[in-house]
Amino acid sequence: MTARIFRDWWSVPAAVVIIALICSGAWMLTHGLTDEQSTAGSQADVQLEEPPSETDVEAMQIEALDGEFQIPSVGLDTGLETMSEVNGAINPPGLRNGYVVRNHGTPDHPERGTTYVAIHSVQGAELPGNTLIDVDAGEPTVEKGESITLQDRDYTVTDAYTVPKADISGDDRVWADEPGRLVILTCLQRSSGRSADNVVIEAIADRR
Repeated sequence: MTARIFRDWWSVPAAVVIIALICSGAWMLTHGLTDEQSTAGSQADVQLEEPPSETDVEAMQIEALDGEFQIPSVGLDTGLETMSEVNGAINPPGLRNGYVVRNHGTPDHPERGTTYVAIHSVQGAELPGNTLIDVDAGEPTVEKGESITLQDRDYTVTDAYTVPKADISGDDRVWADEPGRLVILTCLQRSSGRSADNVVIEAIADRR
């Protein structure tokens, strides 16, 4: 199954590409901010470079989800929402939460197949998604064997790797629908310029 996530973010941009993942870009608004505000990098300071239209956001049917999205080893602890892919693109409208994608895998029955979670990372700011990437090393920060909590389920990381954005839509590793599998996607940012790769983190549900 192919899908697209997030358009590229650049300038202070960022994100993920799902099957032609469209990582919406993000950039920092610093003009007119105090040094303290700029350093804080609050959500008000960071804007999507290519935000989805109001029509697309409505079609995404964004809904809040109970439970947390946590990866203790890297300090990720944020909320969750659910969304639908629209017009072949997964472009979450928010920068803070993880987004469970309805129309890929089997998120309503995670024990039966793969659950996909997209989260934005940004160049030049510190958002929850940035905890997943090491810009200087050019690789994920999450390693095999580490724990992930998504809502009421615990998972163990089985792999973490990068995929060129040009190749991810056809990468069977990413889109395999397998029981109890979790896939997290974000963009691997660079110190400057557009993000060229995506980070893919795979995990499997712990036995209950």
